[in-house]
Amino acid sequence: MKLPVVRTKVQTRYSDTDALGHISNSNYVVYLELGRLDFFNEINRQTGYYEPFVVANLNLDYLKECFYGDTIEVVTWCSRVGTKSLTIDAEIYANGKLSAKSSLVSVGFNKTTRQSQALPTDWEASDYNNPA
Repeated sequence: MKLPVVRTKVQTRYSDTDALGHISNSNYVVYLELGRLDFFNEINRQTGYYEPFVVANLNLDYLKECFYGDTIEVVTWCSRVGTKSLTIDAEIYANGKLSAKSSLVSVGFNKTTRQSQALPTDWEASDYNNPA
């Protein structure tokens, strides 16, 4: 099964800004998390698979400032499926312009054993080649 490409709208809050007047760098991670939650909820909706994942690595490139009042969209997809982990890529757009991009490794996690666990073998990376 091809994993989905998910688009998440984010409403910025005034409290998301910092002393420079733009969205604080830490809030980009929150926006990415919102996109990732929608991504995993869509997998659950399509497949019934609902097992936890933990973040093993996060890389984030800040490309352009975002401001309070901007229309923010997070596009989230899977670029790699391993036996126990996924690489989840995302892009943050402000008013249709690419503002940040990230790559995150998320590992399947067994709550009982507190160890990594295998993912379904029929999962395939998402089809995503086009910007928002």
